[in-house]
Amino acid sequence: THLPGSDFVRIHRSAIVQVKQISRLELFGKESYQLILKNGRKLKVSNSGYRLLKERLNL
Repeated sequence: THLPGSDFVRIHRSAIVQVKQISRLELFGKESYQLILKNGRKLKVSNSGYRLLKERLNL
């Protein structure tokens, strides 16, 4: 089964999120990021996941 690439993004090897559920992206530590979902859940973002998010969200 495949997820629509325009609706989902892999932020970590263990996490794929639906783009419309993203609330914000914030700095976590010196050089890492975490993603905050609309339900308040916090997820670690890998370096490659951060690059994908920047492209997808036009940051």
